[in-house]
Amino acid sequence: MIFQETARQGQGLLFLLCAGGAAGMLYDLLSPLRRRAPRAAVPALDILWCLLSAALCLAALILSQEDQARLYAPLGMLCGFAAYRLAVRLPLRAAGKRARRFRNQ
Repeated sequence: MIFQETARQGQGLLFLLCAGGAAGMLYDLLSPLRRRAPRAAVPALDILWCLLSAALCLAALILSQEDQARLYAPLGMLCGFAAYRLAVRLPLRAAGKRARRFRNQ
């Protein structure tokens, strides 16, 4: 019984890392809208992102069959968000800059 709980916690952490990465991607998708939106609409977009991120966290916990929200849930989401920003977003931005430079030549 203890081993099954420990295995589920590891699985839950992996799901939360993926959910954090998805939250990072969602943040990048909402960023152009935030820049173009009027100042009054920016808080609404931030609230939308928070609600969608919370839904991702809940879905990750449900998929991992965790019956309780653990303290590592926000940490897992934060680590997944940071991993997305460092490992996916930065190389994509660099490749986009190189492609724009190549196109302008």
